[in-house]
Amino acid sequence: MTDLESSLAVRIVRTLEAHGLAWDEYRLADAFDPDALERLVRSADPVEVRLEVRGFELVVTDDEIRVLEE
Repeated sequence: MTDLESSLAVRIVRTLEAHGLAWDEYRLADAFDPDALERLVRSADPVEVRLEVRGFELVVTDDEIRVLEE
């Protein structure tokens, strides 16, 4: 896996696409700072961050990104 493929932002986009939200329907930077989130997730052990992108609630850790289903 390349650095780009392993970036947290790319993994978040792929997770959202897998749940039906197309990449051109939102901008990550409007929801959160992708670089700051990546630094936070990689700096603490362990840390879980919850955030929302266009109605999708995400749980982000260094190991996984999942969408909370209601």
